[in-house]
Amino acid sequence: MAIVKVPKTPKSSFDKNRRPSALLLDQIKHLEWAALPASQRKPHQLAKRKQVKTESQAAERIAQLTAMVLKANEESLRQRAEGVQPKVVLPPLPKVTDSATKTRKPKTRKRSKRKTRPARTDARKSHARGTRR
Repeated sequence: MAIVKVPKTPKSSFDKNRRPSALLLDQIKHLEWAALPASQRKPHQLAKRKQVKTESQAAERIAQLTAMVLKANEESLRQRAEGVQPKVVLPPLPKVTDSATKTRKPKTRKRSKRKTRPARTDARKSHARGTRR
């Protein structure tokens, strides 16, 4: 098998005090969403937390969140191996108010009459064809 030489990573690729890139910030948002329990996750809703300001803070936060996700994954695998069904806690249903139970008549919109264009005169027709009188 051929040996592939990988160049050494330049020192400028990581700067502790540099502002994190959009890629790092998006990764943090998605990891925060993945670390939430499944009952608290909602589609297309990422948690809004205070953002990190440096690459070193981003690295620390990514390490924390990755550990949380891996720990949750190990627990679920262990529970499946033991045959224990995970308990799902559903959020309570919203309270029904009296005004929501009353039936309303649908609103009817008044339709505007269609406007008709005035009939063309002969001069307009001949001009439209490119002929002159």
